[in-house]
Amino acid sequence: MQRWIVLTVLTSALVGLAAPAQASAPVAAPAEDAATTSVTLGDVVIDPKIPSRARVDVSYLCSVADEARSLTVSVEQQDPEDSSSKAFGSSRTPEADIVCDGTVQQRQLLVQSKTVNWIPGADAVLIATVSNIGSTPSAAADSRRVKLAVG
Repeated sequence: MQRWIVLTVLTSALVGLAAPAQASAPVAAPAEDAATTSVTLGDVVIDPKIPSRARVDVSYLCSVADEARSLTVSVEQQDPEDSSSKAFGSSRTPEADIVCDGTVQQRQLLVQSKTVNWIPGADAVLIATVSNIGSTPSAAADSRRVKLAVG
């Protein structure tokens, strides 16, 4: 009896596979966003009153969407005279403060070094990222190497 049931189920499955495929409705292409997400780093200066703080200008563009957005900027700088000394800090803008309306937005973020003060005239690596939580593509980023100056 078991062999008959297994054989019947297997035969039914094979017949289903061999049946001609029915024409399915065409799949609509996903709607294009009004604007793609992008981010661009601007100027960066060391705060003259608090040398462990850098001010980074960032512009970003993202389309109107239901997904959450996140803007993060990080700065890393190695001391040219001491390879074991590295200044590093990052700043994340809260999701509620990210404006996504298809127009370019300008921001200035403060990045506090978690280790040592920023060194004027030394190279630093800047990275800015706008993350689209739950959408595709998941992020846009910009990075560059600059010499930090006191503002």
